[in-house]
Amino acid sequence: MTPAPKLQLGKPVVVAVSAPNETRWGFTQFPSFSPLPDGRILLVYADDEDASETHGSPAPGFVSADQGATWAPFKDELIPSRPHFSVTPAYNGEFFTVPSVHYHNVKTAGTVLPHPVSEAYVYGPLYSYRVADFDAEVGAYFAGLKSQRWTPDNPHWYNDTIHYETKNLLAWKRAGSDLLPRTFFERPCLQHRGELLYADYRVRYATKDGHYPKKGGTSLMVSTDNGHSFTNRAIIALDLTGKDLHGEPALEQTSDGGLVSVLRRTDHEQKPMAISYSHDAGHTWTEPKDFCEFGVFPFLVHLSAGGLVVSYGRPGVWLRFNPDGKGHNWSEPVCITAGDHKQLGNHTCGYTGMYVLGPRSFLLTYSDFDYRDTDGVPRKAIISRRIDLVD
Repeated sequence: MTPAPKLQLGKPVVVAVSAPNETRWGFTQFPSFSPLPDGRILLVYADDEDASETHGSPAPGFVSADQGATWAPFKDELIPSRPHFSVTPAYNGEFFTVPSVHYHNVKTAGTVLPHPVSEAYVYGPLYSYRVADFDAEVGAYFAGLKSQRWTPDNPHWYNDTIHYETKNLLAWKRAGSDLLPRTFFERPCLQHRGELLYADYRVRYATKDGHYPKKGGTSLMVSTDNGHSFTNRAIIALDLTGKDLHGEPALEQTSDGGLVSVLRRTDHEQKPMAISYSHDAGHTWTEPKDFCEFGVFPFLVHLSAGGLVVSYGRPGVWLRFNPDGKGHNWSEPVCITAGDHKQLGNHTCGYTGMYVLGPRSFLLTYSDFDYRDTDGVPRKAIISRRIDLVD
């Protein structure tokens, strides 16, 4: 393990706060950064129960025009949605989003459920079905993802539809719920070798040999037409036994032209995260190995003069650095905010995001459950913090 670089930690900037004494899970949590076409930075977070029933409703957003020093409420024709939201900078100066939506309700639509092909327990019983066994309405719902796009020739946000591969696609539904969730893009896509790559754990596909995953794993979705359609290229990580989640993936380029992905392994208990590599544009991936002692929703960025950085949390918020950018030799963890291994939901939700400012500078965002306002009243807070590598 290599030493961590010397860092200059900027003062935490409070972007938003909850109602007084807020303790409900999902409220004032899950912050993320995205770029906007005009150069501003967008920060979006969730403010409702962490459940499929709240997905697709508008989410609060803030913007910064001064690299995160100050933030103002976001007012624009683009409307972010819960629980996670991202804007992808595509090629040719274009931008697009794939937001969450209000999901297909099988009860109100009169949809007949086929026989499930697998069953798992992920915060309750969860059933998977072949999309091909549903009627055409459900197939179209999964194949056509609502999107908003911005182009230099048409510089406003207009509605679009992205075609998503449905061959061997599995739908899933929780016990007691009438909703069939579908994917949305939680993080910006990665530009790599003229393609757009997205590591997706909200979809699940049957494997080429006919296995039906229980907990889904993560698939690499690839667009060769600047984000107008995506196909399933490969499985990044999948536990065939159904014990590990292998979800919430972070994806980034390495300095030697490869790809690295860090994933959350666990759902119900604390486990190390996993890390996997590809050296052929994501067609094949190494067997996932343990990475860090714990962690949820990791985030990766590549600094042009500082290598790779990963952020993660629960408990607390942490950073690790890979100076050569190849993704193998990582520094000791750097604690940004401490946590409690016996009470994982204390102090912060542990979900983080980063935004590259320069060759050796980035912003970090996270939630702070220990914040007190000027009157000493406890509130949750969304924090943005600048971090510079100085050695």
